[in-house]
Amino acid sequence: MRWQVAVGSSQDAAAAVRAGALGLDLQTAPPERVRAICAQVRNQADGIIIDAALPALAGPSVLQARLQPLRDAGVDRIAVPLGEGAGAVPMLRLIAASRPEAGLPLLMPVLALPAGAPQAAAVDRLEALASLARQQRVGALLLDLETGAPEPGAVWSLRPARSGLPALIRRLQGAGIEVGLRVAVRREQIGRLRDWAPDFVTLVCQERGAHGEPVLDVDRLLERLRDPRTPQRRPALAA
Repeated sequence: MRWQVAVGSSQDAAAAVRAGALGLDLQTAPPERVRAICAQVRNQADGIIIDAALPALAGPSVLQARLQPLRDAGVDRIAVPLGEGAGAVPMLRLIAASRPEAGLPLLMPVLALPAGAPQAAAVDRLEALASLARQQRVGALLLDLETGAPEPGAVWSLRPARSGLPALIRRLQGAGIEVGLRVAVRREQIGRLRDWAPDFVTLVCQERGAHGEPVLDVDRLLERLRDPRTPQRRPALAA
């Protein structure tokens, strides 16, 4: 398992790399900031995987326009949210068909657990989209368990979602898909997360400042996953 950190600034990115993160998730940052952070990180360390996350899109028709500014920014993967509407399936098919040329970032579909839907329905939707992802043979896939959640780490209290995720991860990995989780995690949840065995985990900050704003404590985040029984693994970024 490899740990990544969700960051939003060059200062947070530098702190994450110093603390030992092998990957960064740049949260819907504008392309010029993504480019600057990538240049900074490449000068700071080798082998850091950098993902850039697109915001929610209206549909497949706007995907190419949003992708172009990020293609030359220096990221390894571009995370594309599928959304919850009717456009999710055509978006996934478009992503699967977009095989990257040499030197261009891999497109990675993002399947989010809908916060407002009944738990059983949310899991069914994840299963359906994951099945299509296997059929379409996408290279990597991110299960986002935080976007829209009522509070950081809310997934740990959703029993149907928790019980279905390990098997879902294994089925995707069995199809040759690199699977990541985006989740807030406390120390007591590390064992369960390790048992789920995703290929990578993007840690989301759940610390809050005096005014309720997220406060990134990278060392504390990474300490939660440091374990001698959980060696980090470099990803394969092949198409």
